[in-house]
Amino acid sequence: MTGTTVRHLGEDLPRLTSLRAFAALAVFFFHIARNTSWGPGGITFMHGYVGVAFFYVLSGFVLTWSTRPETTTGTFYVRRFARVYPSHFVMFLVALVVPILVYPVTLPSAGANLLLIQAWFPQWPIAFGMNGLSWSLSCEFFFYACTPFLLRWGHRRSDRTLVMALLGWFAVTTLGAVALTLNGLDIYAFTNPLIRSGEFGLGVLAGLLALRGRLPRVPMWVAVAVVGAVWYLTVARQLPQSLTGAAFALPFLLLVVAGATNDLARRPGPLRSRALVYAGQVSFGFYLVHELVIINGEPYWSGWAQSKTTAVLLLLGVLTLAFLLATALHEWVERPCQRLIRSRWEPSKRAVSYT
Repeated sequence: MTGTTVRHLGEDLPRLTSLRAFAALAVFFFHIARNTSWGPGGITFMHGYVGVAFFYVLSGFVLTWSTRPETTTGTFYVRRFARVYPSHFVMFLVALVVPILVYPVTLPSAGANLLLIQAWFPQWPIAFGMNGLSWSLSCEFFFYACTPFLLRWGHRRSDRTLVMALLGWFAVTTLGAVALTLNGLDIYAFTNPLIRSGEFGLGVLAGLLALRGRLPRVPMWVAVAVVGAVWYLTVARQLPQSLTGAAFALPFLLLVVAGATNDLARRPGPLRSRALVYAGQVSFGFYLVHELVIINGEPYWSGWAQSKTTAVLLLLGVLTLAFLLATALHEWVERPCQRLIRSRWEPSKRAVSYT
């Protein structure tokens, strides 16, 4: 292994936390556009679902960046379970009692959702059953399962091997998405964890290079401009969801690199503000909450949007309600459960060796 340095390992990168809020907001606007007749923006946000691709790239980077070589395999798994599952389980219970879901509750959909394996099923009612957005957590759990072994492999490889292998894997998964889409299985290409793992691998690649001090410094405005250009070029094309997500993966990688390198250089900027960082911390809860808020509230407030002004005000109201519920989920479930689980069940043996 050449040129390796871990002097920044685990250092806080507030820009990346703040960017999570914008990715969650893109998904929120997508569900507003999809589930309401009054949502402002027209087709502008009809592919806001690509925010999930950003989460996957970011997840690969952050897990690589923050996982120390001495972290045990068991500790890694406990930490990821503690971070994700309690909030998911609470929203699973909420989905059992709310009057409106995207698909009716069935035993297969409930069981798959509870075990977070629903994304492996190519049936819409299972993949998007219960709290539909939790399909992406099914992918994340697969990525988590692979991460200790991927990092063990990655830390022993040269820069050139990493770039060729992980960019190559992204190319393979993209071709897999194309093949599935051509055979009428775009839903499976969009949700299948193996297909989506290419995006996660891009983040792992950037994380490994960052630890070695190999990332080029990218101005934030350049990364934002590239993402904006891809958004503009794809917004009216109505491409299959899986291919649209793949189109954004490399621009999102550039955005993650820009955020990380600017934070490491201690450059000031609005993305380092406390308000945006907190919004990013709450974004996981917001992601889990917002669709159920939209579809269950729509029968009651749809008649309020009689003009563009009232539609915008209604949008702000729904956004505020979802954020308040997400904050409650974050403060009363996510954080305390994370502390409790980690304090009781983090093992301390069987270290993962990266050297």
